Amino acid sequence: MRYSNETGEGSAAERSAWMGRLKVPVVIVGHVLFYDVLPAVLAWGVGSAAGLALFSGFDQPSLRRVAGLGLFLSVVAAIITTESVTRLGRPFSVRHFLVAVIVFGIALFPFLADWHRVQLGLPPEQFAVVQAYCYLAMRVIVGILIGATVSWILLARPVPPPAARPYLTRK
Repeated sequence: MRYSNETGEGSAAERSAWMGRLKVPVVIVGHVLFYDVLPAVLAWGVGSAAGLALFSGFDQPSLRRVAGLGLFLSVVAAIITTESVTRLGRPFSVRHFLVAVIVFGIALFPFLADWHRVQLGLPPEQFAVVQAYCYLAMRVIVGILIGATVSWILLARPVPPPAARPYLTRK
């Protein structure tokens, strides 16, 4: 006769099998949530008009047409950077960060020149094209920096040290 607080070996095996089947979907959902959805939402929140509107200062008619494409490229860059740094083990070092900041500064130059009424010797149509490409480059760089930041946070979690290997001696 079994009492209510006793468990049979069959129910423990069933519970273990059920937990094993549940582990795979939980790992997949966690991976998608932290490595794909989180960087995408952060990139959208930084660049969207409903979010921080980081790029609201670049409100020109030629840039309004490419704003959706810029947001898409920023999200894709954030996801790809997060995946490549965390899952593929490609490092994003200080050197990479400085290169991204320098490229961002170079892409920002046409907007600063326009603010000072300097057209860089280009007709207005060509200058608008240069600004559109620089705007897209800035959005991609922001996506890369968001992906790198998310990766640094995800990689900063404590990892247990590897188990000590037994030291074998010869007789």
